[in-house]
Amino acid sequence: MIDENNTPSLDQRIMEGVRSMPDQAVPDGFAARVMADLAPKRPSFRTRLRLWLTEPRSVTFTPARVIPAVALALAILFVGLWSVDGPTGGGAAPSSSVRFVLNDAGHEARTVAVIGSFNDWQPSASAMRYDSATGTWVLETRLPQGDHEYVFLVDGQRVVPDPHAPITRDDGFGNTNSIVFVDGSHEQML
Repeated sequence: MIDENNTPSLDQRIMEGVRSMPDQAVPDGFAARVMADLAPKRPSFRTRLRLWLTEPRSVTFTPARVIPAVALALAILFVGLWSVDGPTGGGAAPSSSVRFVLNDAGHEARTVAVIGSFNDWQPSASAMRYDSATGTWVLETRLPQGDHEYVFLVDGQRVVPDPHAPITRDDGFGNTNSIVFVDGSHEQML
C-alpha cells in the first residue's frame, strides 16, 4: 500500500529490504539448531510440583464412591484405636528380648552389625560387640512380635546369613535372609 504522500507502507519497505538482500549459503546444522530451540522443553521437577500444587482442581464424587471410603477410614481408625487400648492394655506392641550371636573365634572381622526388617536394614542401628571370652559377636535387643528377616553385615561390606538360624528365606536378589520369630510372651534366643 502506498499512502497519500506516495510513500510505501512499513510492510512494503520490509519486503523490499528482504528482496534486496544478497543470497547467502545457509550454515551447516542451522536447521537442526533452530528446530532444537523450537522443541518443547519439559519443566523441571520443582516447577511441575509447584504448578501441580498451585493449579485449581475440580473434585467430583458420588455417594456410591464416598460411602465405602468413609466406612474404610472409620474401620482403620477403629482398629488403630482398638490396638492401642486393646488387649495389650497399652500403646506399645509386645516385644521380647532377642540375642544375636555370630561366631568369630579368630576375631577376623573388624565390625559386625545385624541388619534386618526390624531396623530398616541400617547397620548403624544394631552394631554388635565382640566378646573375646567366647569368640563371638553379640547383640541383645528387643524386637516387636512377628517374624523378622535379618543378616549379619561384616566389615560394612559382606552379607552373611546366620549359620544357626533354623529358617531362611530367599530375598529375591540372590541372597539368603535368616528369620527370627518373636511371639511377645517370652525371650527369644538364637
